[in-house]
Amino acid sequence: MKEYEKRIMLVDDSPIMLRNIKSILDQKYEVLLTTSGRQALKAIPEKKPDVVVLDYKMPDLDGKTVFEEMQKDEYMKDIPVIFLTSVSDSDMIKSILRLKPAGYILKPPDKNKVLETIQNALKK
Repeated sequence: MKEYEKRIMLVDDSPIMLRNIKSILDQKYEVLLTTSGRQALKAIPEKKPDVVVLDYKMPDLDGKTVFEEMQKDEYMKDIPVIFLTSVSDSDMIKSILRLKPAGYILKPPDKNKVLETIQNALKK
């Protein structure tokens, strides 16, 4: 069993997207997967990730709602959140950035962008 320094939680309703990003991060980080916002809010306090990569658009609880819930929680509010989104519309991106996440990644994710964004979030 490999010892990792950092734990990254990926939250996306697409199993394919989870697998793709996990394959990018596997060598460097311990990667935790959840497929819904509700699962994530339950798992974060238990699993204690260093960064959460959160899909912005999901069916049950969207990324914005999950992020807002995290901000209200004493333990979760300091965990950096990176939004994952397929929306490249500039108004949408501005509304995401107003939430002040640690970063955002456009889908389909570019390997270097994913690694760089996560490294920057870990430094904050």
